[in-house]
Amino acid sequence: MKIQAFDLSRNGIGFYLTSMRADVAYRISRVERVNSNASEGFQRALDSARAKKIARYHETKVIPGAIILSSENESDVVFDRSTNMLEIVEKDGALLVIDGQHRLFGAFQAFESGQRDLHIPVCILTNLTLIDQVQYFVDVNSTQKGVPRTLRIELTKFLIEPESIDSVRLQLFRDLNQEADSVLVGKLSAEQKGPGYLSHVPFEASINRILLSERMKDLEYSAKKTLLKNYTGGVYDNLIDLDLTIKLTQSAFFQAIFRIFEKVCEEALIVGKNYKRETFAAVFEFIQKINFELHTGTNEETITNLEKDFVDKLALQRRLRSSEGLF
Repeated sequence: MKIQAFDLSRNGIGFYLTSMRADVAYRISRVERVNSNASEGFQRALDSARAKKIARYHETKVIPGAIILSSENESDVVFDRSTNMLEIVEKDGALLVIDGQHRLFGAFQAFESGQRDLHIPVCILTNLTLIDQVQYFVDVNSTQKGVPRTLRIELTKFLIEPESIDSVRLQLFRDLNQEADSVLVGKLSAEQKGPGYLSHVPFEASINRILLSERMKDLEYSAKKTLLKNYTGGVYDNLIDLDLTIKLTQSAFFQAIFRIFEKVCEEALIVGKNYKRETFAAVFEFIQKINFELHTGTNEETITNLEKDFVDKLALQRRLRSSEGLF
């Protein structure tokens, strides 16, 4: 088989970039897995569901990442610099998959499903020992850095429908971070900045659940925003008294506060018959009774325990208010 290719060889390693029809690449490649070849295998087991997703992806999109293959026999891959043609011995399993087994299997499934013109980018390396091949596999799969979840959430703004819950939440994230009357101004970050900043991840977990509530879902956007400003403002006013304003941007605290959103709103209507900031500040006075040293960490258990403590202190505060003036 002869195919056009680019010769990018260097450092004594053959490096050829080309493309192949999906079925051809599948047929002449092989995967050595740890579970079936203990002495030389280094690939993980195939995730069939992942391969199927890739096959479906090929129906409407392209995957630009090249599959990395290795030729263990130098004579199986010969490059002609005068014609830029790469000649590959066309035999089953001639090339070893170093990276991209799921893309390879997914592309083959797409071919089998009817995409007979599907070609995939392929990078072929030569002159590698087994140790070299394993090292490339480790390097490729351990040094790649995934996109942080908070950035993935930010990027959904390009993909979502207007007026969807994600669209409303992203607009709230921007407005609460920019408008001067928000206690969260300058404290919300689409990146992972660390202490003093709240990322998209806890914001999404907190706000999505309340946007779906009966109390919020039918409000106009401006009313939603005002309610959230007043709600967080009431929390902040109590944290000022404790000299713990940084708590507002701590993930576990922020999520726990919004898990009691319905209870606090009900209490605000009882106490002040409104959703004003000063009313929420009065309701959130129970925060000053919390021993925060008992609630450290960021996991689900911490959030749940903090929520329970909030609920208990809110209930106690309600009983004390109810008893005022009885005697």
